[in-house]
Amino acid sequence: MANVNAPFGLRPTRTAWGAPYSASANSYFATGATGAIFIGDPILLDGTGNTAEAQGHAVGTLTGCTVGVAGDTNDIHGVCVAVLPVTRDSTTHREDSTDRIIQVADDPNLIFEVQTDTASTDWAVTDIGSYANLLTGTGSTTTGLSGFTGDTTDGPDAADVSNQLLIVRASSRIGNAVGEFGVWEVLINRHGFGKDGSDTVGRFTAV
Repeated sequence: MANVNAPFGLRPTRTAWGAPYSASANSYFATGATGAIFIGDPILLDGTGNTAEAQGHAVGTLTGCTVGVAGDTNDIHGVCVAVLPVTRDSTTHREDSTDRIIQVADDPNLIFEVQTDTASTDWAVTDIGSYANLLTGTGSTTTGLSGFTGDTTDGPDAADVSNQLLIVRASSRIGNAVGEFGVWEVLINRHGFGKDGSDTVGRFTAV
């Protein structure tokens, strides 16, 4: 059965040592003209914080963030797993130029699922242990889900540690198949909280 093209960005599933994902996340603050943020989007720190009280959080206690950038050498500090509502009419995604508190799964040891795109060569079993990048997509204002996918054009590459992801395995979820729009488990290779001190080498290495 063919895979369905239904991107969702990065979705945490478990830790690297096998424990299921417990929905743990930390609160961050998105403000200003920094682009929309959808559930599943990679998140990057922006060097700011909340300059006013935000839903009970005192000034300066929330770290500022923006949506991450796909491609070589671009770090990821975590993944958006929720956008806290302000009113009952709040959107499930963070709209551009609005102040919202973002829940971010930022543990460097989390394994995520990601759907690949259809642009070039499908990821294969032989790519397990190789590095790959994300590909920017358009999030859905209906579902609130990210449009980011795994890039099939730029990699995978067994030697390019500047890539953002490390491919762990194909997802074992029922209905998933290796091939176009396949879902894969990945670690964040260029994790902003898991670097080994080098400017170019991520925390994790291929197996």
